[in-house]
Amino acid sequence: MNRIKGLFLLAISMLATQLHAQQDVQFTQYMHNRIFFNPGMAGNSDAISLNFGHRTQWVGFDNAPVTQNINAELPVDKLHGGVMLNITNDQIGFFQDISAALGYAYQTYVGPGKLGIGLSVDFRNKNVRNAQWIFPDGGAGSNDPAVMNPTAQAMAPELNFGAYYSTDQWFAGLSSSRLLQSTQNLPGLGGGTAAYRSVMHYYLMGGYQFELATLPGIRFAPSALFRTDASSQNFHTDLNFNAVVQDKIYGGLGLRVNDAVSLMAGYQVMPSLRVSYSYDINTSPLRAYNGGSHEIFVNYQFTIEIPPRIKGSYRTPIFL
Repeated sequence: MNRIKGLFLLAISMLATQLHAQQDVQFTQYMHNRIFFNPGMAGNSDAISLNFGHRTQWVGFDNAPVTQNINAELPVDKLHGGVMLNITNDQIGFFQDISAALGYAYQTYVGPGKLGIGLSVDFRNKNVRNAQWIFPDGGAGSNDPAVMNPTAQAMAPELNFGAYYSTDQWFAGLSSSRLLQSTQNLPGLGGGTAAYRSVMHYYLMGGYQFELATLPGIRFAPSALFRTDASSQNFHTDLNFNAVVQDKIYGGLGLRVNDAVSLMAGYQVMPSLRVSYSYDINTSPLRAYNGGSHEIFVNYQFTIEIPPRIKGSYRTPIFL
């Protein structure tokens, strides 16, 4: 069975010399990690936000995807917006993608809410981690130039764009990643080159929160994320319905259409710190080969208040 799983992953990874697929990673808890999908959110709030997420997908499936993401956003009044940093490590099979993005968003008030327009520069490194290819003849050697060298790596820049609008009750965002559609040329066996070309991805997300008079102390927060790489075969819909009790305990259900249902739970440890967890149960044919997917997120927000300078007063190290 392990050999079959390994061959399956190799097959889906190498369908052609030039690889095309849904390339960006996915997160079930997208609503807790909006900055990952949309750089227009940078500086949208008045707080410094730090987020960390870990996803283990398809537990029990050999060489299945494992992803870590850490990001931060900082409002900067002098820039009329905010800056962001987004670092992702994604591994699937013998492939490891590491990306680091720096971005800026301009924020302005429009009507009852705030609109952010953002752009980020993303440096993406793809490498093959000591691959042990198994070829159709059962051997371990080949001069096929379409097969990547077992230690190949390449880096390429990308651009991401996003527009994000939010009020006290709802939010909406439209964004796109991999705007440059750059190509990473990885050395192939026999002196050839295996080309990996990025394709643009598009994201539309939104959410709304409300309370019912008959259920005081409970806040409901439905949301949705639509994502595609403009291919008719790669359109994904994520739906979520969360409830928050006394601004402390989170719980909810999610649906990734034609792929998985999700159970979610979280706890507001303190006003600035939230921890949340989700578990995906596959509904696709892959459910027979894995034990689901686990995801955990830690969100930390804080502010730094600088007291206004008192006119005519001075501070020295002696009297601080």
